[in-house]
Formats: sequence, C-alpha cells, structure tokens
Amino acid sequence: MKKFPYFTTFFAFLTLVLCVSVGYLISTLVVTTNLFQTTSKVESQNNTYYLLSIYQNENKEDCENNLQNFQNQGCAGYIYENDGKYHIIASIYDNVNDAELVKSSLQANGYTVEILNYKISGFSLEGNFSTPEQQVLKDCLQVQNKIYKSLYDVSVSLDTNVYDELTARFNVNEIYSNFLTTKNNFETLFSEKNNNDIKTIRELFNTISSELETLTNSKENFSSAIKLAYCNIILANYN
Repeated sequence: MKKFPYFTTFFAFLTLVLCVSVGYLISTLVVTTNLFQTTSKVESQNNTYYLLSIYQNENKEDCENNLQNFQNQGCAGYIYENDGKYHIIASIYDNVNDAELVKSSLQANGYTVEILNYKISGFSLEGNFSTPEQQVLKDCLQVQNKIYKSLYDVSVSLDTNVYDELTARFNVNEIYSNFLTTKNNFETLFSEKNNNDIKTIRELFNTISSELETLTNSKENFSSAIKLAYCNIILANYN
C-alpha cells in the first residue's frame, strides 16, 4: 500500500490547530459567562443584643453632663435614645443572663438600671459568586458580631485584672490587624462592584475601621474606650 507522509503530517497539524482553537473557545466561554459559577446565597444570622442603661433622662443635655463621670468609672458612656428617653449605656451584652447579673449588681449599689433589647436582622446576598468570593462575603457578614465579641472579651479581661492595660492594647491592635485583612480581601475581590449590598458592607467596614483606629490611639480610660468602640460598632446598623 502506498503511504502519504505529507498528508499524514498535514492531518496531524490540522488536528492540533483544531484542539487549540476549541480549547481557547471553551476557556473564553468560561471566563465571559461564568460557566462554572452558580447562583448562590450568603447569609448572616439574626442577632439580639442587650444594652445596659445605667442612667436615664428625658433631657439629652442632662445625660451629656453626666457622661464623663460614668466613663471615668469604665462605662461605655454611649447616649442612646429610645421611646423619647435618653440612656447612658454602660455596656452591651449578647447574653441576657450576663446582662441581668450586672444589672442586679449595679442596682445593689444604688443605680437605676434598665436592659434594652436591640435586634440586628440577618443580611442576605445572592449572586453568581465564586468559591473565594463566597468565603470572603461570609467573613464580611460575620465581622460586626465577631469584632464585638473580641472587644468584649478584652474588656472583661481588663476589668477583672486578667489583662493589664498594655496587654489589652496589644490584643486590640491584633483585632484591628485581623480586621484589616478581612477588609483588604473584600476590596480585592469587590473593588469594582458598587451595588447597594456592597455599599452597605463598605460603609460598615469604614465605621469599624474608624472605631478601631480611634481605639488604638485612645488616651482615655481604656476600659471605657473599648466599650464605647463596640457600642458604636453594634449600633451602627446599616441593614
């Protein structure tokens, strides 16, 4: 049988060109149409916090005049308005039993104390998110509560002399550093997106970043400063 070496070579070359072309078309399709991305939902849970009010008055100015005295004692000193009455918030708890214990202790020392419920609804995002985007968004939706818990733990450790102020400041700096990592991951993946949900996360991140930066540089009573920071973070509710 007669062989055709040139035809065989040409056919092999043509096959190679077709394979490369098909591969390029498939890769382009994947990139431009998110072929391997499916619609997914990223959610955060509802959270209820308990605000411990240590002073109440219908006159805001009266609360402002008494604010420094409470902050000197280690209270947050956040002024919160509820149903036409102003409250000086001593701290925030995510466990009602803890709030009740502190309430009883303060009442035994002559303070008029109230516990106010504050609810933050869960946040939900839907879209064609890649796996890395989903993980970053999960971290973002949990960051408000996570920062609160971390600062609360430092506050308790400082108040009970488990930490001295230097150790407390070190831990706050570490919390800030970890937060900046989450914030940078978010901006890396979503810097070009600006829909309402992304704007909400970005606004919250800006608030948290500002509060943590202020806290790390605080010259005030540090126990009070920590509590005020997590009050500002929790009560900055954008959803």
